[in-house]
Amino acid sequence: MTFRTAFFSTAKPALCALALAMSLIACSPQPSGEQDAVNLQAHNKAQQIQSLLQQLQKSAGNKRLNLQLTLVELLLEEQQRDLASQTLEELQTQQLNNQQYIRYSELLCQLYLQRGLYEQALTALDRERLVTLSDQFSIEQQLSFTHLRAKVLALLGSHLASAQQRIYIDPLLDSSTQISNRKSIWRSLMYVPTDELIRYESTAFGEEYKGWLSLALIVKTAQGDLDEQVRRLDQWQQHWPNHPANQPLPEDLALIRELAANQAKQIALLLPLSGSLAAYGQAIRDGFMAAHYQAMQQRSSAPVIKIYDSASSNNFAELYQQTVNAGAEVVIGPLDKAHVRQLFDEAINTPTLALNRIDDYGQPPEQLFQFGLAPEDEALQIAELAFLENRRNALIISPRSSWGEKVSAAFEQHWQQLGAQTLGNSQFSGQQDLSGSIKDALYLQHSESRARRIQQLVGQHIEFEPRRRQDIDMIFLLAHPEQARSIKPLLNYHYAGDLPIYATSRIYSGYQDRKKDSDINGIKFTDIPWVLNPDTPLKHIINSELENSKLYQRMYALGVDSYQLYPRLKQLQHIPDSRVYGQTGTLKLNASNQIERTVLLAKFTGGRAKIIAAADQSLNQAATAPSNKSEQRRGAIDTRSIGDYTAQ
Repeated sequence: MTFRTAFFSTAKPALCALALAMSLIACSPQPSGEQDAVNLQAHNKAQQIQSLLQQLQKSAGNKRLNLQLTLVELLLEEQQRDLASQTLEELQTQQLNNQQYIRYSELLCQLYLQRGLYEQALTALDRERLVTLSDQFSIEQQLSFTHLRAKVLALLGSHLASAQQRIYIDPLLDSSTQISNRKSIWRSLMYVPTDELIRYESTAFGEEYKGWLSLALIVKTAQGDLDEQVRRLDQWQQHWPNHPANQPLPEDLALIRELAANQAKQIALLLPLSGSLAAYGQAIRDGFMAAHYQAMQQRSSAPVIKIYDSASSNNFAELYQQTVNAGAEVVIGPLDKAHVRQLFDEAINTPTLALNRIDDYGQPPEQLFQFGLAPEDEALQIAELAFLENRRNALIISPRSSWGEKVSAAFEQHWQQLGAQTLGNSQFSGQQDLSGSIKDALYLQHSESRARRIQQLVGQHIEFEPRRRQDIDMIFLLAHPEQARSIKPLLNYHYAGDLPIYATSRIYSGYQDRKKDSDINGIKFTDIPWVLNPDTPLKHIINSELENSKLYQRMYALGVDSYQLYPRLKQLQHIPDSRVYGQTGTLKLNASNQIERTVLLAKFTGGRAKIIAAADQSLNQAATAPSNKSEQRRGAIDTRSIGDYTAQ
């Protein structure tokens, strides 16, 4: 359905209803001086809208067109999108003069933006008549349309193009607007993959543009070495002393020198190396130490690492204090949720990066940070991705377990916040339960019942093909690989093979198995860069030197990123827009001192997991871990096996 056919038939009745609503508001008691200023402003807006409606009844021609455009502007300010769109639909664009059409195009783009229709918003900016009129734009119109285009491009994931638009208009802005514009430029550049930055930086036209790209590469290609970042930053400032990005530097770079000068000299690694969590603790340790040995090769100095077995003591609080008393300036761990919960009640003065996350347990101590591979992060991303791909009615298929309920709830809550709805959650307990639960969720039994009734009425057998419910437009699947390999063929069998399916990383074993994974072709899922990206030097060494490495890939990545994260905790805590580009995703800190991850999007194609471009490409661009060209393996990280350590 087109924009015009969707709204034109109800435009005039809707305006009458609007006039009635606004007259009722205008006749209500006037706000007192004690009432909130926001309510007063809203009341004034309602009066303005009512006044415009009254004028529209008496006006015609050019004056009426101008009044209608002003009305749309006010309605958009009040988030009255339906009424704004209906008012726009009353306009015959061929009757608009050039300036009116320019204004109309701007309002149409804003309407699409408010509705989350980003492709349509970009189309509104690229209409032939508007492009032809662009030579007539005033300075204000140039700035407004360029700002709109930059915003739309960023929302579509074209972050480099968005940054280019903002760089273009930056000299035309006043000083206060330049500050926010430059923050937006930097934010967009941080979403651009490293390889793309390198490619465009080498061929960039214009010193200002090249300078921005060069500065962004300092962050992306020296992520694990603060001293190297400071050295490159000094060189950049000498080369571009008057560059806009240097007036002032982006906040995260401005803090680099302080971080480099105050790096921890001793770190305690507090992980379960015995007991039920030993395999996970050992894998995290191996990833952490692999990153440490790599850093030792590239730097003249590195911190002392002391390793403690968190499962070795019945008194965890005492063991934690022991690590601090022994001189630890940073503590990495614990992993066990019970131990993390204990730290909530302790007076923590040493920066501590717990490797698990506790939700709904109150605000943690200021120096306690929580970092884990929480599946809820992926559920939220999938909700946003599916919404951007114009899905609105979801069916959840999940295991009947605490994990399934937790991740389903996270998805459903965020999905509804976006304005979409969940039309069912089909839970299964085991392989034998799958077919029946899926059949019930798709309402196939309703279709079969109707067929039986018809046969009874006509008294003879009829050819019949069951029809699934038509009100769902996507499936959110929570399943491990073996379950998914059964569920997808069942969905095909039950006439739901055309529905797009989204899943979390639980669906992927972490390694290619074309024969088995051909059964789940077409499913989109999220996973971490360490798993989906080609082998990095560090990953190659871990996989070649450790037994059973395939089983613990995500734990190795957690260890590697813990090493990258700990020096930047202060940066993440004090600069909300700051990010660390790691192997578990793009990492940021929320208000509860929890590290949130943005991961990659992939799709099973030909039995292989392949990274794909999403409708919101920033999902992938933000999460692409930078590939440091200087990190190519120089022999080996260390001649010792990275699994041989002595626990303190």
